Order: sequence, then structure tokens, then C-alpha cells
Amino acid sequence: MTRRRLLGAAGAAAAAAFAAEVLPPNVRRAMAETAGPPRNGRLRDIRHVVILMQENRSFDHYFGVMPGVRGFSDPHAPRLPDGRPVFYQPDPRNPEGHLLPFHLDSRTTSAQAIPSTSHAWQVQHDSWNGGRMDRWLHAHSAANADGANYPFVMGYYTREDIPFHWALAEQFTVCDRYHCSVLGPTWPNRLYLMSASIDADGGHGGPVLSNDDPVPYRWTTYPEALTRAGVSWRVYQQADNYGCNVLEYFRTFQDAPESSTLYKNGLRTYDAGRFAYDAKHDRLPTVSWIIPASYQSEHPDYTPAAGADFVGSQIDAIASNPDVWRKTLFILNYDENDGLFDHVPPPCPPPGTSGEFVGGQPIGGGFRVPCLLVSPWTQGGWVASEPFDHTSTLRLLERLTRVRVPNLTPWRRKAFGDFTSALGVAPARRPPRLPDTKRALARAVDEVTRLPPPSFPVGEQRPPRQRSGARPRPRGWTRG
Repeated sequence: MTRRRLLGAAGAAAAAAFAAEVLPPNVRRAMAETAGPPRNGRLRDIRHVVILMQENRSFDHYFGVMPGVRGFSDPHAPRLPDGRPVFYQPDPRNPEGHLLPFHLDSRTTSAQAIPSTSHAWQVQHDSWNGGRMDRWLHAHSAANADGANYPFVMGYYTREDIPFHWALAEQFTVCDRYHCSVLGPTWPNRLYLMSASIDADGGHGGPVLSNDDPVPYRWTTYPEALTRAGVSWRVYQQADNYGCNVLEYFRTFQDAPESSTLYKNGLRTYDAGRFAYDAKHDRLPTVSWIIPASYQSEHPDYTPAAGADFVGSQIDAIASNPDVWRKTLFILNYDENDGLFDHVPPPCPPPGTSGEFVGGQPIGGGFRVPCLLVSPWTQGGWVASEPFDHTSTLRLLERLTRVRVPNLTPWRRKAFGDFTSALGVAPARRPPRLPDTKRALARAVDEVTRLPPPSFPVGEQRPPRQRSGARPRPRGWTRG
């Protein structure tokens, strides 16, 4: 079905009884639904949580000019030592001495395919600079991996460039204080999504600060905890998983027999349509992690349009079955920022906080990344501004399944929320219409092949203008 037809379809229907094989009896009783459709959302109404983590985009990069969010017009933006806003990033190679955020215009250049910039542990920490947020360009111009590409750190998109992402943010709930977990690259951040740890103390194969540590890890992951509690879960991945399934690097999974739950649900690969089939036929487990193929991941220089097409297809599958739609929360987040600029200083622990420092440097939180909550309870164009990070997803699962998150430090449990404050909107009757992603993908492919490479400003610059407008805030769920 086309996106227009599918997402315009009616979605009001009574929920089917939760399949016996999906949850064990004790968890079914704990999450049992009362008779009749709910007037307001409750945690127990969520029967499936679907997590799709994309790659390497910052919040300002995607949504800095969106109305009603903490973007480029933020009155609380930090100030540089000279008194100017943090957006005037000092630039050692620019004649003006600074570089402002600039529009990556997809109409005149192949801006969908910007180059990747360094997001290594030390470069991220240097950009952060102890919370002063004033060395983004210094750090990246010095990074060998960047070369002449370092100014792309300051590039951003508008609605016209990424219409599907903006539509999701305008129709559902966008979190404008969602931080990645680590001031570092992909693997450490995805380890937080799956285990709430990079083994900071180094007793079980860590600490993991990069994407090339070959040592098998030996601490407990959340899928293992779910397995022990009898809660169903699955990683939906293709043969090309872009190296993003970090369960592959744990000894417990490496040693798991092919007949085991850990192997079948954590390491097995599927064809590209398996998640869609399970969603349409109401066969989803309680927790689903989706890993896209490399070209769908949005990692620069892969395009946002290809990612939008993939994300849209997964949401389409959920929305195609009204019974599945009305009991599913879809979480779209991004592992880290790729080095792309964001102006909001992340929450960081006091020096010496147990389990939160490596080599005298804080693990995180990291910089802001996009996070969108798509569900009947988050529909309506809301903005949630409580600080969250990748462990917030695990904390929500903890509330839903009563399976405690292993490895989570007391500081991180206190510093970041569990998403319940972002929920609580009365369930909507039907999914909204969203932009067609096929035409946008075709345009992006054409731009990349036909238009000149993306460029950055030289000479006079103008501060970016955030569009005006207010956004409602969710009430939040406080109990089951």
C-alpha cells in the first residue's frame, strides 16, 4: 500500500487479546488491559516497543530551525568568552574568525550526501571542552580524518530538505533534550542502548571507547535480562547490518548455540521485509530492535532520504494493522551526532562519579541527537524537554516489563528520565498522513548524481533564523 493510503486509513478498533506466546503469564497479568478502550493512555496499554536507532545526526543539524523546540533561537544558549552566542564557533581557518551554522541547501547542491566528520572519543571531548562548547571547529580541523571537510560540522537542514523527519516531529512527539549516552562514536553509544554500559572500570572487556575493539565483552546485556525473565524480544537485522548489532561482540552471544534464544533472537539475520510481515500479522515480540542496512542508516554520506524511506516503511507496517498500531510505541533515535554541531551542553557527572569516567574524562551524556516517539499516545505535535539518553529506552522497558536494567549507574538513573513524562496523550483514532518518501528518495538520488558537491559559506555569514511558533508539552504518565 502507498504511504498516503496506508497512513490515512482508520485506526480505531478494539485490541485483540495479547498472544500467549508473546508474554509469559506473570508479565501478562502485570500488564493486563482493563475492558474497553482507554480514555487516556496508561503504561499497561503499551504491548510492543519498537526501537530503531539510526546513525550520526545531531538535533540542531535536523531540527535547529523547527518552531517550538530548543533550537537556534534558544534564549538559554551558552555564551562564548567574548559574549557572543555559542553559534559563533571560533574557526581557525576562516578569515572572519568564526563559522555560523549554515543551511545545507538540497535544491542547489548534493547536500543530502555530506561527508562524515570525526566523532572519535577525544574529538568529541575536545568539542565539548569541559562544557564550554567552544572548540567544535578547532577539534575537527585538527582531526586527520576530517581534512578539508571540517566546516560541515556546522551544516543544518530545513523542512524542505528532510520533509519526512519534520512531519514525524510535527505530528508526534519530538524530544528536544535527548542526548546520546557517550561523548564518542557508534559502538559505545549502541552499547548503552543494549546494556547501559561500556565497562568503564575495565573488568569485563572494556572500557569501549571506539568502534574497533576486538575483545569479547563479558558484562550482562538487557536482552539477556529479558530472556531470563521470559520476556520476548528480537533483533531484526539483515545480512548488511553496518556492524551496528553490538550483541555480536559479547562472549555470551558468540558462545550461544544456534538453537538458543540468544542466538535466534539476537544474531540471526532476516530478509528486508521480516519486521513488516510480523507487524502486519500481529507477531511482534514485546521488544523489537531494528537495524537498517548501511545505505538506510543516515550515516553521512548516506542520505536522510534513504533513511526516511526505511523508517517510513517500518511505521507503515505497524499502522497497517489497527490492532498493532493501538498498542505499539515506536522509538526513533540516533546513536550519536557524527561530530555535527549541537549547542546544548550535555548533563555530565561530577568528577569522580563511580562508573562514569574513563581516564579522567566523563563518559557522557553526549550531545543531543534526534529522538521521535511515534504512537497513538504521542500524536499531536508535542515537545518533551526532560533530559533523556539511550538508557531512557531501557528505563521505560524496565517500567513495562519489571525487568531491571543491569549496569545502570545511580548518577545516570537520576540524570535522565524514563520517557513516561513524554507520554500520556489520549490515544488518537487514526495515524496521520505523512509525506511520500519514494519521491523524496528519487529526488535525493538525482541530486547526488546531478548537482555539485555540498559547500560551506565563505565570506559574509548570517545567523540562522529559527521559525516562530509554540508547541504543546505532554502531561506525562506517572503511574501504570
